[in-house]
Amino acid sequence: MDILQYLDMGLFSFGKSKIDKRKENWIIEAKNWYDQGNSLAKLGKDQEAIACYDKSLSLDSKNWGAWTNKGNSLAKLGKDEESIICYSQAIRLNPEDLRAWSNKGFALNKLERYEESIICYNQVIRFNSDDPNAWFNRGNALANLKKFEEAIPCYDKSLSLDSEDLRALFNKANSLANLKKFEESIECFDKVIKKNPGYPSALRYKGVALKKLGRDEEAENCFKKDKELE
Repeated sequence: MDILQYLDMGLFSFGKSKIDKRKENWIIEAKNWYDQGNSLAKLGKDQEAIACYDKSLSLDSKNWGAWTNKGNSLAKLGKDEESIICYSQAIRLNPEDLRAWSNKGFALNKLERYEESIICYNQVIRFNSDDPNAWFNRGNALANLKKFEEAIPCYDKSLSLDSEDLRALFNKANSLANLKKFEESIECFDKVIKKNPGYPSALRYKGVALKKLGRDEEAENCFKKDKELE
């Protein structure tokens, strides 16, 4: 019997090898652990979620989503250094993982590694310049470096994308005050207070700016109202 007859009779198998099937099973199992980790993370069970992500990654170390989500759970547990390692791994596998870039930047900011955090936010903005949080957080990092002139345009850009973000307006007001632009600062505080009269510290900081301008009576009125909110 020649080879063509063997082929016709189906005597040669060209199916998946045992190695291929084993690899396929690993990937399926890895995804199951990953999904279980995500479910636990949503329930706030981050320590248990991390254990699931570890099992998933032991089977499929190239799952950048598992690295990112493990980083998120570590961050929620206050383990920022460890979370940064996970985000870096995710970025190495997928340089366009904007969640990893953004969350790595946030963790670096918490650790007062502001220059490094700006690099992360720059990457987010490079891929998505319409992300208001990236502009806001970039502004915060610059403000923490006392680069208030550079921070203000970031807050402006954030506000142009999300005009209801009072955090950006409040932080812009503080940056203006640090530049001794007290009149402009007061205008921003007024906008914050108009939208949310109880916004934390807005009245107090407005009072400080008024005091700097010698408008003592108005300042004292702000301090009084702020005290009433406590």
